[in-house]
This record gives sequence, structure tokens and C-alpha cells, in this order.
Amino acid sequence: MNVLFVSRSKTGKPHPFVEEQAAALESTGGIRIQHYLVRSSGLVGYIKAACRLYKLLKRTPVDLIHAHYGLSGLTAVLNKVIFGNRFKVIITYHGSDINKASERWLSLLASRLADFNILVSVKMLRYFNHNRAVIPCGINTDVALTHRSETRASYGWGENDFVILFASRFNISVKDPEFAFQVMETFRASTTKSVKFIELKGYSRDQVTQLMQAADALLMCSKTEGSPQVIKEAIVNGLPVISNDVGDVRVICRHVDHCYILPKRVEDYVERLHFLSNTYPRIQNREPVIAEYSNQHIAEKILGIYQRVLYKPVHT
Repeated sequence: MNVLFVSRSKTGKPHPFVEEQAAALESTGGIRIQHYLVRSSGLVGYIKAACRLYKLLKRTPVDLIHAHYGLSGLTAVLNKVIFGNRFKVIITYHGSDINKASERWLSLLASRLADFNILVSVKMLRYFNHNRAVIPCGINTDVALTHRSETRASYGWGENDFVILFASRFNISVKDPEFAFQVMETFRASTTKSVKFIELKGYSRDQVTQLMQAADALLMCSKTEGSPQVIKEAIVNGLPVISNDVGDVRVICRHVDHCYILPKRVEDYVERLHFLSNTYPRIQNREPVIAEYSNQHIAEKILGIYQRVLYKPVHT
């Protein structure tokens, strides 16, 4: 089966979770995946990308197109509308494409023209009434918990250092860094610990793994989310999580110890940070996340969708 992944990228490479999903699917056997990257933005940009995609499809054998994010999916389905291509199109929606009102209508237009829609969060179901399934993105769960001491030493962190990771970059407004900074200001003023607050920016996958094992807490306070990968990764690396009830965080964290889902109030976050800074616990029960979100487990579910779309009629 030849599958073309369509996704947007500013770097010239697919996002890591897209690459990992492709690798997991190829490892199941019988699937060959190529990547087509959308590098332009705006409706005109996506129409131009659809034209370039049409030229690629004329010379590339493809059985199925799997687009990631609604606007990338629009590029794929425009080929069906404008050029009359008969390729089957599956679109995975990751959250921002539905949560952002400016993107939602185009994403939903693409969903109506797609052959099947994959949603990463159950909270997205209300926007889709046919040809859809909830399948979150997977993560690498083959992680050994061996990096904490060495990584802390490499950063020069001692016993009095309390290290908090922000769940994203500080310049992404939907992650609400302003609230996080308020939490940090209040916490620093009320503790004797040396508090380090680090954004997850510019690190490789291996470095994120090491950093999560070395840190003492992950803080999330997003305005909207889908099925956040960073929460799953934190749990697999034993890192306690503090988050508001956003996206599928509650679903991911169920049955896992030291995952704290709180009202989005500064005092509640600070209270939990004080508890963690006094006890330094690690997550012990990683198994629910490892079983549910491994890349291989998710790949098997997606492969089932591929086979259903290609070989059987799709029903509501």
C-alpha cells in the first residue's frame, strides 16, 4: 500500500509526531509512506499547494492520501474537486484546526469532502457526524528511566533546585504563558527553592526525554488543546503533571498517579507546586499510557482505517 502523508512544515521536515506515526505504520509491513509538505499559508497558498500536489500525484503511485491537520487536508481534497482525482483521502485533525474559529470552517469543509476523518480528541466529535473515529497520536513508549541523575548533574542542578517545564514555548499565546508566569512569580515568592522554569523550545527528541526525567514537574495551562503529546511524554518519563482540564488531559491522566488536574487558578497551581517541591515524587504507574498510546498500538488502529477506506464501503 502506497500512502502519501500531507502535512504543513516550515522547516522542510515533517513534525516529529508525523514522522513517528509514518515509521510505526511502515513497521507494520506492506506500507510505504512518502511525505508531501505544504509550505505556504492562506487560502491562495493552499490552492497553489494543491496544484503542486496534483503534479506530484501524476508521477507518483499512491493508493491513499493521509493529511495531518484540516488545512493540509483541504489541499488534498481540493485535488478531488478541482482535478477530479479519485484518490481516497483521510484527514487527521489535531485540535488547533478545529479549536481556532478562523480555521474551523475550512477544516470542516475539508472533512465533508474527505473519505474519512480521524479526530485526536473525543471533544471534537460534536463537529463531525459521519465517517469519523477518535484515534489520538501515539508516542514512543520504549523509554528507560535512566537519565535523571546524569542530566541534572550536566545542568548543575542540585538538591535545592526545583525544575519546572512549561508544556510548550513561551511565545504561543494559546498555551497561556502569561498565566504560567503569574504562577511562577507567586511560587518563587513563597518558596526557598531555587526555581527553574524552562520552555520546551529548541530541544531534540532525545533531549526532551532527558529533560523530562531530570525535571520535577510539567506545567500546562492552555486555553485549548486536542490530545496533547507533551502530557503523554511526561507520564512515560515519570514526570509529575500539573494541568487544567483542557482537551483530553483528563482522559490521558486517568489511572495515573501524580497527574493533577486543577481549576485554572494561580493559588491552586502554587499549592500543588509546593507539595511537589517538598516531596519530589515521580510517576510510578505509567502502564495505562504505555498501553493506550504507544506508536505501534495507534498505527494498528490507523491501518484498520486504511483498509476500511480502501476495501470496504464507509458507513455513518
